[in-house]
Parts: sequence; C-alpha cells; structure tokens
Amino acid sequence: MKPVQERSRKRILILGGGFAGVKCARTLTKHLSTSEYEIVLFNRENHMVFHPLLAEVASAAVQPKDVAAPLRQLLRGVKCRTEDVLSIDIANKAVEYEGYDGKRRQMEYDHVVISCGNTANLALVPGMDDHAYALKTVGDALALQAHIMEMLEKAEVCEDEVMKHFYLSFIVVGGGFSGVEVAGEINDLVRKSRKFFSTIEEKDITVTIVHSGDHILPEVNLSLRTFAERKMKEAGVSIVLHAMAAAATPDGVILKDGTILEAATIVCTIGTTTLPVINRIDLPKERGRLRTEADMSLPGYPHTWAIGDCAAVVNAEDGKLCPPVAQFAERQGTQVALNIIRRLKGEPTKPFSYKMMGSMCSIGGRNAIAEMAGLRVSGLPAWFVWRGVYLLKLPSISQQVKVGVEWMCDLVFPRTLAHMKADRSRRVGRAYHPTGDYIFHEGDPATDFYVIQQGQVEVVKGNIAHDGEEILAILGPGDFFGEGALLDSGARSASIRARSNVEVTVLGRNVFTQISSCLAPLRDALAKAMKRRTNIWKNLPEAKEILETIPLSCLIEPMSHPPLKPTDAVETAIELINIHKLDFICVVNENNLLVGIVSRSDLFRAIELAVQDRSLRVCVRDIMVPEPIFISEGETTSLALACMREHGLKKLPVVESRDYPILKGAVRVENILDNMVKLWLAGELLVATQTSSKS
Repeated sequence: MKPVQERSRKRILILGGGFAGVKCARTLTKHLSTSEYEIVLFNRENHMVFHPLLAEVASAAVQPKDVAAPLRQLLRGVKCRTEDVLSIDIANKAVEYEGYDGKRRQMEYDHVVISCGNTANLALVPGMDDHAYALKTVGDALALQAHIMEMLEKAEVCEDEVMKHFYLSFIVVGGGFSGVEVAGEINDLVRKSRKFFSTIEEKDITVTIVHSGDHILPEVNLSLRTFAERKMKEAGVSIVLHAMAAAATPDGVILKDGTILEAATIVCTIGTTTLPVINRIDLPKERGRLRTEADMSLPGYPHTWAIGDCAAVVNAEDGKLCPPVAQFAERQGTQVALNIIRRLKGEPTKPFSYKMMGSMCSIGGRNAIAEMAGLRVSGLPAWFVWRGVYLLKLPSISQQVKVGVEWMCDLVFPRTLAHMKADRSRRVGRAYHPTGDYIFHEGDPATDFYVIQQGQVEVVKGNIAHDGEEILAILGPGDFFGEGALLDSGARSASIRARSNVEVTVLGRNVFTQISSCLAPLRDALAKAMKRRTNIWKNLPEAKEILETIPLSCLIEPMSHPPLKPTDAVETAIELINIHKLDFICVVNENNLLVGIVSRSDLFRAIELAVQDRSLRVCVRDIMVPEPIFISEGETTSLALACMREHGLKKLPVVESRDYPILKGAVRVENILDNMVKLWLAGELLVATQTSSKS
C-alpha cells in the first residue's frame, strides 16, 4: 500500500456498524467539527441490526425492518459505505476495500477503529452449517420465520403421525441468552398458532434446548436459572442438559453420547469466529480477538483502536476481559471516541472501566428474568422490564415508536402466519449425512442432484426387510449421483446410503437442468455415468452368480511395494511409481490405516507446489487423494468389479473392514475376470458332459 497523502481534513475510519461502531460514530460527530474531520463508517449492510430482538422477528412478534436502523438516517454527518474491507495496513495507516465495481481500492486514515465484530461459525459441529439456522442477521431471522410457518403448513396436511411430529419438532442448540430467547419465542408462536390449524394437537409439538452445562443461562444467578427452567418446562419446552451436539443431519441432531434427537428444525446459537480481515492482522490475539492496551488502542499503534466482539479489552473495573455483550460494546464505543479526541488534543487517554448494570432474558410465555443493581426480578414484571429497557435502547425514536405499537398489538391480536414461500427447487446447498444414513430411498421422487465433497456413499438396490439388498457401487469425493431419475423424470431406481460420514453439494432440479443443458462437459459426463451405471449383470445373470461364489479374500494379492506415509517426501512416491510401474500407491498412517492414494496424475501437483514456493518441502500428504475408494475383504467380488468399472480402476485396495481400514492388499480386474471365466467355462463343460451322458 502507498503511504498516507496530505488531506485537507483528518479522516477517522470506523470498521463495523454494530453497537460499538455506531456509538463511536455518534460520539465523534457530537464533539468534532465536520469541517476539520471526516468520519467514514464501513459496514457490509446499510443498517445496524438490533440483535436482542432477532428472536422476536423469527417469531413474527416484531417486523424485520423495525430492528434494522438505516445507518444514513441514524448517523448524520458520517459517510457510510457498504464495501467490504479486505485488509488493514496498520503501518502505513490505510485500508484496502472492494469497490462498487469489484476492483480493490485504498483509503488512508489518521485514526481507525476496528469494530467489525464476529460472525457465526456453525461449521464447528459437522453438518450444523448445512442443516441449522443461525440467528445473527435479519435475513437469518426471516429465513427461520418462513421455515417455521412452512413446517406448520406441512404438519396440518400430513397424514403420517410420525412425520407430523417430526415437522413440529424444534431443537435449539445452546442454552445461553440467545438460545433461551429463541426457544421461548418459537414455543409461543407454534403453540399459540395451533388454534388456526384443525389437525395439530398440543402433543404433536416439541421444542427442545440442548445445553452442555448444569443449567441454562449460566450468565445469571442460580435462583433465576432455576426459575427459567421451571417456567419453560411448564410452557412445554424440554431442556436436555449435560449434552453436546456431535453432528446435525436432515433428520435432527446427534449428541456426543450417540442419542439422536429428531426434528425438522434446528437453530444453532453457539459457534462464532473472527472475520478474515481480523485474521490478516499480524498482531497479538486472545482467542481470535485483538489484544488491546488499557485505552483500547493496539500495542505499538496509537492511531489504531479495537472495540466490541473482535477486541480483547481488559476492564479496569475487575481486571477481566470484557464479555462480548451489547452494553459493554456501547460503552467501549463511547470511550474510544473520547480517547481519540484526547489523543487529537495531545491529552492522556483513559483506560476502559465499566461496571455491568445487569442482565435480562425473555423466556417465553410473557415471562422473563432480570438482574439489575443487585435486584432480581422474574415472571411477568421482569418481562415488562425487559421490553421497556430494550424499547428505550433502540437506536432511533422511529424504531421505538414502531416496536412499541407492535408490542401493544401483540398483547391483543394473534401473530401473523403469512410468509413468503421461496422456490425451493432453484437452489444450491449442502448436506451432511452420518454413516448409515439414507440420502434418498429407492422409489422416492427425484428432486435433487448430488456431488460428493467428502466421504463415501453406497448405491443400494432392494431392502433387507423384504428380499434382501445388494450394493451396486461405491462412490467417493468428486463423484455424483441422482442424475438418472432427474433426466428420465422418474422415481429413484436405487437408494443411496452414507458409507462413511459424508458431505454433499445439492443442486435443485431447475439448477441441475439449466447447468446440464448448457455445459457440454457435464452433459458428456452424465451420459457416460448413466451408461456406466447400467446393470451389467441384467443380461448375464450366470456371470453374477459365478462371481458370488468367489470369495474376495481368495483374490487378494499383497502389494508389490511398501505403502507410503503422509510425511514421506514426494520423491519417494515418484521413485516407487517409476520402479514398480504403478498406477497408484497407497498411503497409510502410523496405525497402517489407509488414508489416501497417490496416482501418476497426482505427481503433477508436486510440480505446481514447488513452482509456488521453492523453499517448500513437498510431502505425500500435500498431493495425495484423501478418502480413496476401497473395498473390505468381507464384501463381494461382484461389488469390487462394479467399483472398478465405476471408477475406471485396474486395481482396487482391499482393507480389513470399513470401520478399521487396515491395508490388506489389492485385487486386480484381470484376476477377477480370469477366475470368473474359468469357473464359467468349467460350468459350461460340466453341463455339456451331463447332456452328452444322458443322450
């Protein structure tokens, strides 16, 4: 970046339009002249979100526009920009951002306040990012509201009692303030709306909070926690304590102890991460948050400040890190603005010090808990206090009036059940399925096309409960499925089951049709896949019967070379592949478990990495294909041959078992076919001999 150039006015940048950034901007405009100072605020959205009321937006108690204060109307005298800030060059006092036309631009500053907060990180729990709703933005709240309404509508017309209960089951992961408030609001909305639906009964509805601690709301006093738990249980909310979510699936949440909680709706209020712009700042951090001096400036950079959720600010009041809550963010915003003004005047700055006023939480059913200045209140009085305090905290008078009117109406009139129904077929999404989970069943209607990102799946024909099942093929990362029924406009011809934990990208019917019709390589790949996946045994049932009589264990051959380790140098792989004329070489970990393969084509990746960084020591793990296709020695020879046909392999690794893939050797396609032909010819000869003797 270029050094700062002289400007007619000093420029103060504020990165982030949350509680901290808005309070800082407001304070600066009160004390600084716009003729001498230019205040610029960057925020991706053109409004400030009042996060404490997002749960009420999700439950239709408050209109979404009334919790989003437009920054231009809120911050007179501040230049508001919605471009993304990409990086901060603290040494040269400049930021780089993405302009309106997508090009990178720079802006110099005299002071910068970093208050960009953090973002939801549902990916901390496998599948949560794919199947759970977050509650960080107005868009999140609207999406959750629409989904809840959709579940009510589906349950109303559902003829299957099990599915009806599934549609009306809601799980909230996290028992803090956000989790408790959204669980209470969902419970209120669904149960109070039941009177408008003729087939939904009280017993069909389940709202569950999953929390890892001894009690929900660990931030408040024990007596208030106990009160909250009792009142929520009376209202119909189930609370599962000492439980941690291990995975989320389309069918619900899997807990660490293996318990499965089935639900059509998952809301996740745990898991946050810092934004990339913070990660790129090479300065000391604490749990991802920028460590600051006592006055909230960054160490060694008196013109750079950090506040809010992205900053690790020590509170001089108690010597502890400030919690990432709104009331601390607002006080930090005010004080950092005053410290900037002091520094501009050459006066000493002051350390941040604030005594928390208290905490409040709505728990549903017009009940709340509140703790203020040592006074503890619960029930209906606390609920009125909660609403009154938050009403006054809304950043603009227009918002206060609108929300106040909506709350008064909520006391008298039922909440609206209207929602905009999105076209679900035009979408690209992701899905997570644990081992053994069915992605779809044979006979299901075709709605989606799938591409495997991680893990493996099995193509299954038939049903164990009836005539038995047959595994037709094994698919891995980069493979796709579901195209046949979409192209033929028919039902699924086979089931797809997760062979391991699997992550897939999902394309809706319309998206798939549009892409496949205009992208020639995909069209060709689909045609080849459909031809490849035809049942090769349909016209040769005798060959299939012969293969079933050949145990796979009899065909396993030891590897002609030692397997590689992930830490081996890539030169070792090149040497082994060259000496033994190999198509691929297996990679095993310290327990001899198969973790990858290196093929001839993967060796080109080593050249690419070396070109990028000549000092880099390229290892096998840098170029190997993880999660390779393999077969276990207990599976059938026909399945091994089908896998080879599907993936164009001449040789297939064989392991001890799926769950414990110790490398045992490999099977070759020519060896399988040789044994099959010999048995076939022997059978034909036997039949001919018997026929001759009879004649």
